[in-house]
Amino acid sequence: MVREGGYPIIDDTAWARWAVRSEAVSWVWSSTHGRVLRGHQVVLLIWTDGRVRVPLGMRLWKKGGYSKVELAAQLLREAERRGMQPEYVLFDSWYAAAGLLHLLESLGWRYVARLKSNRLFEGQAVRERWPHRFGRATGRLRKVNHEVVVVKDGRRYFVANDAELSSSELKRHYRLRQQIEEVFRLLKQEFGWGAASAQKARAQVAHLHLGLFALCLTEATAIKNGQTIYAFKRRLFRLPIPEQLPQLEDLSLAA
Repeated sequence: MVREGGYPIIDDTAWARWAVRSEAVSWVWSSTHGRVLRGHQVVLLIWTDGRVRVPLGMRLWKKGGYSKVELAAQLLREAERRGMQPEYVLFDSWYAAAGLLHLLESLGWRYVARLKSNRLFEGQAVRERWPHRFGRATGRLRKVNHEVVVVKDGRRYFVANDAELSSSELKRHYRLRQQIEEVFRLLKQEFGWGAASAQKARAQVAHLHLGLFALCLTEATAIKNGQTIYAFKRRLFRLPIPEQLPQLEDLSLAA
């Protein structure tokens, strides 16, 4: 399902879980609730070509462990070791840290990301550089040792390490980042993320990986049938429940 080119996308998601003794529960920020709550937070890397979405790896974040940016770097290094050659890596402003930008530059990978308005570019906060709605300049971000292009579009700021990209092309590439939001919605609503009651971190991680595996199977089958994942789900639920499942019989014999 993953081909040469395409777009790896990195992001994280959180959900509430008010278990006191669970190993994997931490105080996390939830953008959905707009506050800090006890729950799980996962950093996810997916690949997409704009139509197909394939999870590549995930890390469960826990307070006191690796930061989310460090977990993202681990996932990207794994993707590089597997031979991935993306068109652009996409991520929001949280992951546009100098360390991650340096990593992608060292891998020879191009990226397109959002920037926070207070990010220093050529010694000046990007929100103070352009008085008008649109703007574009090439230079260096603070603590970043390679040249980047920064684009202003209204109240949004973008950064890329490909100076040949036009502003419209840059924004067109970045729009594909929305694919990971759709993956998060599917994982939570259709594939059981957030529904496990296990206390051990290892069991929670296994549950999350099963959700990713189920998403991959469903996506592959839907593509094979020439359907969207939602149309395939509707068709699946209209089918009669089989009396026997040969695959499960084979699994029990193997066990």
